[in-house]
Formats: sequence, C-alpha cells, structure tokens
Amino acid sequence: MAPRVNFGKNGILISAIVLIISVLLIIDRLLATGPVQLILADGRAVPVESASLFSINEVLFFIITAWLGGMSFLYIILFSKENQIPGSNDEKTPELKGDALIPESKNTAMLAATILEGDEKILFQNILDNDGILQRELIVKTGFSEPKVSRLLDKAERRGLIVRHRDGMGNRIFLKK
Repeated sequence: MAPRVNFGKNGILISAIVLIISVLLIIDRLLATGPVQLILADGRAVPVESASLFSINEVLFFIITAWLGGMSFLYIILFSKENQIPGSNDEKTPELKGDALIPESKNTAMLAATILEGDEKILFQNILDNDGILQRELIVKTGFSEPKVSRLLDKAERRGLIVRHRDGMGNRIFLKK
C-alpha cells in the first residue's frame, strides 16, 4: 500500500501552486539564452552564439522540478476523483439502501420517465417499477437483446438516472438520486 500524503482541506490548492511554479521554472530555464561571445573582426564586434549544453546541475533541476510537477498533477487528479460526488455539488448526502442510492422522491424519476422516448422509456419504466432489478431480469421483461439493454443502461448511467452495482455474476440496477 502506497504512503498517503494528506494536506488537509488545502491539498489541491497547494498541489496546483506547486504544479504552476514547477512549469514556470522549467519554461524559464528552457527559454533562457545561452552565453554569447563577441569576436572582434575588422574592428567590429560580431556576436557568436555557441552551442549551449545543460550542466549536470541544470539536468538535476529539470528532473526534480518535473517530478514535483508530475506528483502534484497526479495528486490533483486522484484527489479530485476520489472526492467527486455523483450529481451536483449542492445535493444533500444521499440515503443508502445497501450499496445503492435511492431517490428521496420518485417524482424526479417519474419526470425522467416522461421525458425519455422509445426503448429508453420502456427500460427506465421497468427500473422505476422494480428498483433494484437485476440486469438479466430487465432482458426478460423488456424482450430486448442483452447488448441492447447494456447500451441503454450505459446511456442512462451516463445521464445520471441509474446506478449499477455488481451482484454475483450480474448487475443490479438502482435509481439514482
């Protein structure tokens, strides 16, 4: 198990600041011009740019800065996904029934059922009537093929209407708050 760094409430802010600073430092070092030599030719100074290579200190600086930036970027991505709440941020904490989210009232789900059309409506109506139904039972009740039910459930899940939870070898479908 990997060690976990906890910055508290300001973790993402600190990580964002470290990421921005590391990117700016790398850009500054990469865009810095190399040394320019002046050669006197015919009484005039002629600038000659020599090929500039990075010193070992600069290479170490790039490695450390890139590592810090990468770690802060990963922290931002992982932390924001871990604490992401399904639906809007203004929702109350949903009530749990087993592992599934249940709507406070079925009015929202009924409204969604009236807006949907065709096969989506038939499938969603079956879920609305039988909250917690197994996916294989939906196939039998609707008469749709297994891939079609899977595609329709994927679509409903992306829209935030349902939640699928593993139940043995299949999925149990619940209405989402």
